Amino acid sequence: MKKISVFLVALVALFALTACGGGILEDEGYSYFATGNFAGWDQAFGKDEYRMEAIALNDSRISSLRSDLRGADSLYVIEVTFPSDAAGWEVNYTIDGTERTFDGNLTFKIVRTTSAEEDIPLWWGQSPESGKFNNLTPDVIYVPPFLEENIDGAGAWNDNPVVFEAGTYYIVFAQIGTDRFVGAIKK
Repeated sequence: MKKISVFLVALVALFALTACGGGILEDEGYSYFATGNFAGWDQAFGKDEYRMEAIALNDSRISSLRSDLRGADSLYVIEVTFPSDAAGWEVNYTIDGTERTFDGNLTFKIVRTTSAEEDIPLWWGQSPESGKFNNLTPDVIYVPPFLEENIDGAGAWNDNPVVFEAGTYYIVFAQIGTDRFVGAIKK
């Protein structure tokens, strides 16, 4: 009887942990990197400081997005500092009818690689290869529309997402079913 009680307590604890998002949500066989000027773009691959960390839904770093990420199949986060100094290049996007100019140091991409060992890029997201990235934090970042051509200055599917201002952020990447999501939480 004592063994059954211990088993039931362990089973309830396992269900509670799972229900609270306690399991690491990793996309097995792949690695994800955040890159941009801050990482030397293609120089980021294979470097642990730019590799995103697979996390559980209950990770405190993403608490403000937890309800938007329920049901995630994979979930990653990385801390990134976007510098305030000038990169020497800019990007212009028309957002809600207003043209805005962003320094190149504020742009970024999420990159999926074959594995932690090889780090061969499969896609740079968002792009036609990655599919559309849904924006989890439209008040913090801009993700260009998933269109082949930049029709109205808003950008297109190969253009870089951008944070609105310099600073340190948790960049979040998730997949829920076939949908992909990106966001940034200012630290």
